[in-house]
Amino acid sequence: MTCPPTGPGHVLTTSPSFTHRSLHSPALSSGATYLSSCSTVSVEESGPERCCWFVWDPLGILFAMAMWVLVLSSAWFLVRDLLVPSNNISYAVTNGVVFHLLASLALISHLRTMLTDPGSVPLGNPPGPDTVSYCFFCLSAVPERTDHCLVCERCIRKNDHHCPWVNNCVGEDNQKYFLLFTLYIGLISTHILLLLGIPILLSHARGEWDSSSTVSPPGSILFLFLAALMGFLFALVMLCFQMCAIYTNKTTTEMLYRNKHSQGRQSMWTNVKAICGSRVSLAWLSPFHSPKLTYLRFLSKKTRWGRQLLGKTRGKCSVWPPCGIESN
Repeated sequence: MTCPPTGPGHVLTTSPSFTHRSLHSPALSSGATYLSSCSTVSVEESGPERCCWFVWDPLGILFAMAMWVLVLSSAWFLVRDLLVPSNNISYAVTNGVVFHLLASLALISHLRTMLTDPGSVPLGNPPGPDTVSYCFFCLSAVPERTDHCLVCERCIRKNDHHCPWVNNCVGEDNQKYFLLFTLYIGLISTHILLLLGIPILLSHARGEWDSSSTVSPPGSILFLFLAALMGFLFALVMLCFQMCAIYTNKTTTEMLYRNKHSQGRQSMWTNVKAICGSRVSLAWLSPFHSPKLTYLRFLSKKTRWGRQLLGKTRGKCSVWPPCGIESN
């Protein structure tokens, strides 16, 4: 008996009409036995859940390192070739502090996005009331709005997309960090473009140069401009996609395939609270703040479902939503 293909070129096949009862059917049981007999996918190999999430994808690691190199080199060139030569201490210190604060928040958000489990379903996850399908790669019963990522090799809840720049999927549990990452990348890119553009506009207004003047910026300034322009466009596109996803409570995949059957929350404001936290505060802008437990505490005060869910997360259940939760 040969092992079924599980490489990146193969597509996960699941049935939308799958229920937890069909997991116990003879046909599915024999299929699970067939898969578990292969060395490439085995329930026994899954073991306990990893406490630290990291995707060992060479291309993703390369892209993530490139992001850090771009941000750190931009910070170095900004200070060396733009702020220090200005001979204005207050100007240099103010802009230097602002840029490095935003850059630090961007890199921390990048780390949180990359090292946070995006919402993976445990390998060999047993069926439960919320089971709608079965993944033959993970040998797991999966809930609604769950997609298998061939790079992470796991099923991810509310899998928006796999982003190589953060070497991870953007899912239910790390969407806030990715949103902050794109926000701060956009802010530092805008900051650099303003620092480069405002002096040029002021000198043009003073008549120091016109259309016939020749400009030959040094290579470091040209690098700053190109890096900032690329970061600004990247942040603009991704922020638009993420805000649209939060507004409609649909992932990018669901929007692209026009999935009209995804069950959203009641309002856009509730969707934002589910991503950023239950109360509007500066914690929304902090990559150190985890919004999940805060939102559950907010729900526990409102509904019996929230109290049940908060109690489950304090235990050992690693499924989200935890099994056995019944909504009102």
